[in-house]
Amino acid sequence: MSHFNAKYFFLFIVVIVVVALSALFSQLYREQLPMGLMAMTGYIVAIIIAITLVWLLTQKLFSAETSHTGNETISVEELFSYTHDPVTNLPTAQQALKIFASAIKASTGQRYAAVVFKPINFEQVNSLLGYHNSDILLLQLAYCLRQKIVNNKKLLSFAHNLESVRIARLQSLQFLVVYNLTDNRFDDKSMLDELCQQLGDAVPDALSFKSFSLNFELAFGIAISGEHGNSVEEVIAHAGDALLNGLQSQQVISYFDNSSILYTQSQLARMESLRQDIEDEKLFCYLKPQVNINNYHIVGFQLNVHWYENNDHKPLELSEFSTLAEQSGELYRLTKYMFEQAFTTLETLHRIGVYQRISVSLASENLFEVDLVDFIEQKLQQHGIAGKYLMIELNEQVMLNASQRVKNIIDQLKSLEIKISIANFSGSYESLRYVRKMAIHQLKVDCQQLTNDSSNRVDKAITNALVTLTRSMKIPLVGTNIDRHDASQAYIAMGGELIQGDIIHSGVVPEEIELWLEKWYLQHPESIPPEAKPSIY
Repeated sequence: MSHFNAKYFFLFIVVIVVVALSALFSQLYREQLPMGLMAMTGYIVAIIIAITLVWLLTQKLFSAETSHTGNETISVEELFSYTHDPVTNLPTAQQALKIFASAIKASTGQRYAAVVFKPINFEQVNSLLGYHNSDILLLQLAYCLRQKIVNNKKLLSFAHNLESVRIARLQSLQFLVVYNLTDNRFDDKSMLDELCQQLGDAVPDALSFKSFSLNFELAFGIAISGEHGNSVEEVIAHAGDALLNGLQSQQVISYFDNSSILYTQSQLARMESLRQDIEDEKLFCYLKPQVNINNYHIVGFQLNVHWYENNDHKPLELSEFSTLAEQSGELYRLTKYMFEQAFTTLETLHRIGVYQRISVSLASENLFEVDLVDFIEQKLQQHGIAGKYLMIELNEQVMLNASQRVKNIIDQLKSLEIKISIANFSGSYESLRYVRKMAIHQLKVDCQQLTNDSSNRVDKAITNALVTLTRSMKIPLVGTNIDRHDASQAYIAMGGELIQGDIIHSGVVPEEIELWLEKWYLQHPESIPPEAKPSIY
């Protein structure tokens, strides 16, 4: 019976009892009318009070029952599912954080080390077997690790029951153990290194699923409470940061370094400074001329950008701060700023009768978005510039990592007659295949290490081979970073023709391009294009 029906059934019984008592009362006092009237009045008052009290009691009684029945206990199975990861059957991060925090609060002066680790070669399993099958291998790994350290009483247990579970699963593929350093008689590092070695030894030689097998390798990040953070969340987060830093530096065991906090703060300050300078357009663009050394004809310009960080005397090149710009989310705005400068300069060149290409570097694959293509097409129409006068320059590594989406966007750019150039060309098989398939219009090779003597024979042999190769492929090759005469002489001796570097000019600001061209054409009148206006020479 529901609580609603039970309550009103109880009230119905009370009403029946009241009616019965009233009938009995009337039988007893019907012959004594005056006295009966007084008794009847008292009786009615008593009945009203009794009914009110019964109503209040009923409300309290059944509301208490309702609240009691609402506070239902959960089963052991339900508690396990709430506090454990369904893939590995290990306690979840929330459960581990709760137990870790309770252990630290239980007694002052406790010292714990959070050890966050992961299998570093597991990503390939997901792509090959799929997540469902790879979870089976992950379960096998978790079981082996759990059994190896189950009797290590220096490790916190994250289980509610009497069973010891001394390992928890964090986000993604990361796992956590917490080591008690409070009564440690030995050096902390040696004990923690031994623990990591113990966990590493727990991994079997090969975990197999059907016909697939994998040898797991573990990497560890360690942070100690008090030294590397005051809160549980901070200590575990810093252990995770140490793991990431160790993976980048290819270290198996990495301890958190407090100086990295200062480095992070410094990086954030640099990101904010760069973001503000990009927003205020305080970066400085300059043009590097590309010249055919045989006839001194100008064949194009490369647009570069400088950033004077904190007003330093030595500027940073785009390659030196492009990663910082990408991390701050400002790389796209910076790239659009460079395109604006390129189109403005092209307008100036066309006005004086100089029709040469300007190259703009795309420093990251993430810049290849449909929005960028629309932006370039809009600017071409706005400035009345033909697409053939704009060249997009890609680093070879960006080209090799290009996804199909990026290749499709490159095709869209080429449909606008925009030319494509590959910088730092190495001549590898993959690069050559890409060049052949994508119909690249220009290649660039770094000649900074070239000399005109017998030293550095390897670089000279590679450059010589690239000059010969590109000539047979009929693709223009530009030697870049030619800043010395001996490098220029070595490059020319190999048959190189197109040169870019300080030997031509260290960089012309766009506002002075007309003045520089006037001087160049006065020095090399044979290089004057027929369309050039007489006012510039």
